[in-house]
Amino acid sequence: MRTNGNDKRRFKIDCSARFYPIMSTKKAQSLFRLYAVLNEKVDEGILEIALNEVLLRFPAYKVCLKKGFAWHYFEHNDKKAKVFGDGALLKPIDPDETNGYLFRVCAVEREIRLEIFHALCDGNGALAFLRSVVQRYRQLMGADVCEDGVIDINSNCCEEELEDAFEKNYKPIPFSQMNLKGLAGIVPHRIKGTLNEDGYDVSGAVCECADILKKAREIGVSFTTYLVGVLGCAIARTSKVDKPVAVMVPVNLRALYPTKSMRNFVTFVRIMLTKEECKNVKDCAIEAQKQLKQLTQKHKLDAFISTTVRAQRNLALRLVPLFVKSVIFKLGRVFMRSRQTIIFSNLGNVVCGDDMGVERFALNMNVSKNNTQNLGAITTNGKTSLAFTRAIKEDLLPRAFFEALANDGIALQTT
Repeated sequence: MRTNGNDKRRFKIDCSARFYPIMSTKKAQSLFRLYAVLNEKVDEGILEIALNEVLLRFPAYKVCLKKGFAWHYFEHNDKKAKVFGDGALLKPIDPDETNGYLFRVCAVEREIRLEIFHALCDGNGALAFLRSVVQRYRQLMGADVCEDGVIDINSNCCEEELEDAFEKNYKPIPFSQMNLKGLAGIVPHRIKGTLNEDGYDVSGAVCECADILKKAREIGVSFTTYLVGVLGCAIARTSKVDKPVAVMVPVNLRALYPTKSMRNFVTFVRIMLTKEECKNVKDCAIEAQKQLKQLTQKHKLDAFISTTVRAQRNLALRLVPLFVKSVIFKLGRVFMRSRQTIIFSNLGNVVCGDDMGVERFALNMNVSKNNTQNLGAITTNGKTSLAFTRAIKEDLLPRAFFEALANDGIALQTT
């Protein structure tokens, strides 16, 4: 991080996210949405005040995107952030509309929605930011609230929150230990359907987290891998599976490596499930648990971090001008196909006191014409929100997934 001649602070984009701006177009951006459902209608004006106060405490998000010689970078943004009314789900962010900010906050009835560019942060960082916005909003509305685990805007931002956690935890390993082919993956099964021409659809439901945990423990697996098992079986039921089903599961590395970074620090674990393994939930979930445990061994995560950092330090990449990179990678995007069938992201459990006025949080993942459906999960005070984001009109997979949960005795309320 450094300043320019105008004393505006600059941030390098963390090395795991440096390609996001290069690969983005006006129609395709790596966005995701987190939102809080409150107990009462949101006041748009008060929310805008809260947002701008909180932004001062999150300097890594109070930025705009700039072009350097070899890479994009972030620069401090002096402008005021806006709060918008209702907008289409994961509509590409236009910096001219957002005053340069790489996120969009909307107030819609009882919801505070945050849509954010993945180059800024991962879901864990975005959730911390959103919780701080909600807390400050509630304070401005007169509530006496100061939640444990929520970043207080009156505290000081430490440099660790701004660090590139990949660089910090980088340990060089021999080139022979780098599994570049494994990182790329094989071409998996794809979920086909009729592409929506006017945006994305959502299929969602809420259930008791305890009910999911009960079924998971009966099988001997985790909350996440039980749902992966249900998901794999639902995919096999609703489409002709002739290639392995690849379920990508983001893993928060903050639990395993020392950092307080509010930026990107996750890895995506690719769980490969054959047609035979997707015949019943138990077998599918047990296989998913086995693979997840193997793929998150410390030495394998060390290798992933090392590979990520070494790729960014490559001399050739540092010497190639940004405009050349953009042409090469955007041309490659035309021929490149995603290496997953579906992404399932579970952001865990959020505990909120009554004064926060939050009924629940929810997560909508990004999708594309190749990766047509993704599933986001987040639990609030023991209630789990499950949301499929769809780029296609057909809702066969969500219906099969929720039906399978219901058949396992898990009561669901559609959202």
